[in-house]
Amino acid sequence: MKNIVIGLILIFSLSIYGQRNPNNDYWNSWRYTPKKEMAAEFEAAVAKKMQKFNASAETGMFTYKIITGRNTGTYERVESMKYPKDYDMDRTAEGDYWDKNVSKYVERTSGQMRWDRINNATTNWDPENPGTPSKYLERTTYDVKPGKVSHFRRFMNRITKIRTKRGVKDTFLLFRCISGGSENMYVMVRGWNSYQDERTSQDNENSWEDDYNEEYGWGTWDQDLDNFRNSLEAWGEMTETMQLVPSLTTGMMN
Repeated sequence: MKNIVIGLILIFSLSIYGQRNPNNDYWNSWRYTPKKEMAAEFEAAVAKKMQKFNASAETGMFTYKIITGRNTGTYERVESMKYPKDYDMDRTAEGDYWDKNVSKYVERTSGQMRWDRINNATTNWDPENPGTPSKYLERTTYDVKPGKVSHFRRFMNRITKIRTKRGVKDTFLLFRCISGGSENMYVMVRGWNSYQDERTSQDNENSWEDDYNEEYGWGTWDQDLDNFRNSLEAWGEMTETMQLVPSLTTGMMN
């Protein structure tokens, strides 16, 4: 029994340490669904709050509006590249302002969710020079079965390398939920600026499968893809398309 207790303490301690790694960048997200026919009032109130509390790079936020699926019309607000020290900041005044001036227009909210960005599953995005947020996002949520995370992560990490090899031009980022949801929930975000943009290099003679097998060994595409699919819960994959709201995005506000 003593050994079991010690083991649980060690696992818990490692989990907490992993969430506080000073070299990781963490992202925060919130979802807000405005009350019926109050989207304009919601946007106006958020814009005023942004001017007051989120006008600098250190306090910046960006906002997307969901345009497909059951959550159409919901707004997702994101703080990017936060570090453990940022969570020690006193933001009481900002929260009080929101409660008084914005929340009255909100029908439903998700509450804050915290995400750990996975470095080796990032494509065409530089944390030192992140640039302007993409105009469009395709956000895919994955719910992974317990004990199957290694299969999921292996395929995600490997396909990232193949994207680079094939000259994929869209931005891809993978996140793991560390607070506010299941630790087996991951989100892949793909960003682009025009539906007419060329998405990949036109010089590829091989298929994705061929490139994958050439990189990792014959037959690994079928094996890894099958393991990836089997790693997901029955309900475990949902994709939404989102569009940037510049007036609610730091550096792009009117």
